Amino acid sequence: MSPELNLGTPSLMFFSENLDQLYTDLTNKNVTVGEMVTMPSGKVFNFADSEGNYFAVMEKNQ
Repeated sequence: MSPELNLGTPSLMFFSENLDQLYTDLTNKNVTVGEMVTMPSGKVFNFADSEGNYFAVMEKNQ
């Protein structure tokens, strides 16, 4: 999944202390999720709501 950048809507990034579990939970609920990617700042993935809006979630460093 590679969502287009939509500059006409706000972008939101959420943070999670348990990113792997959240990814599994969303996948099990048939939510559209992107591939989990490891970046220098941590792991991140995106997901879409039922209206096709995309959001990102990044692991929260403790």
